[in-house]
Amino acid sequence: MTAMLSVGALAACSSDDDADNNGDSSSDTRTVTDARGEVEIPANPERVAAFDNRIFQVLEDWDIDLVSAPVTLIPDTIEKYHDDTKIRDTGSHREPNLEELVASDPDLIITGYRYASQYDEMKELLPDVPVVDLSFGENFEDEDAENELPLEDRLKDITNLIGEIFEKDDEAEGLVEQFDEAKERAASAYNSDETVMGLIVSGGDISYSAPTTGRSVGPVFDMLGLTPSLEREGSSNHQGDDISVEAIASSNPDWIIVMDRDAAVSSAGEDARPADEVIADSEALQNVPAVQNGNIVYFPDDFYTTEDIEAYTTVLNSIADAFEDHESE
Repeated sequence: MTAMLSVGALAACSSDDDADNNGDSSSDTRTVTDARGEVEIPANPERVAAFDNRIFQVLEDWDIDLVSAPVTLIPDTIEKYHDDTKIRDTGSHREPNLEELVASDPDLIITGYRYASQYDEMKELLPDVPVVDLSFGENFEDEDAENELPLEDRLKDITNLIGEIFEKDDEAEGLVEQFDEAKERAASAYNSDETVMGLIVSGGDISYSAPTTGRSVGPVFDMLGLTPSLEREGSSNHQGDDISVEAIASSNPDWIIVMDRDAAVSSAGEDARPADEVIADSEALQNVPAVQNGNIVYFPDDFYTTEDIEAYTTVLNSIADAFEDHESE
């Protein structure tokens, strides 16, 4: 009997030890690969701080709670994080208050894009907290260097990694499939004989968004193989390039694709005017085929502060709708 009790007691101790070592799943980790390499993260992150505005819509869709975020940069259309008063707001990337991040006691930090420049400081402030960087294809040494990956690939990499982190691989795959389907629709409906102009409207001004490099609008040219009505090198910033409206008009585009920056920014100021109003009031553009035929596609109002895979899927479907409607006329 004594021997049996001893064996039983030993088994019980072994079970207790196993529970201590393995029973708490929050102490488990797994490895993911971000833009900088392998990162060991919690198997089940519970206190997530997120700073890349290209993931907030997805995180809301998946009902992921956050302990810290730049709530200031999250569009009002993503209500979950504006309604949660417990989130510690680090504010704009221009003057971030990372003390709020530290106070939030995160077990995982996800950063990138506007907040990518804060990576080193985050690591310094919270050396024991894993930081996942979503800046795929971007040059860390030279902020002005061209991205090494097409935007389409970066969006997919970001989506797939977020799916892996939160064990939402199927959902992430579904978002990628929806993007591809929208892209295929728009590309199939496009007549390459028709030329396209990309524009950014900000502060009441109309600016040129260059194919490939122009902020937000430019990459759509590559995604769909669009024929530019004007080919000039341009900047990738949110203001577009200072090319005269007369030069834009003289390129005689059959289509115009527009991002209204001010529609997404609450601090746009008194000079802000809706993009459709600015274009309608531009005398120089009134004889352009795109304007005369109503062949203008506007990005969603909140696009400038989302720029995620879902936002681009919406844009591509809108372009597909416009091309298909034009085809059927």
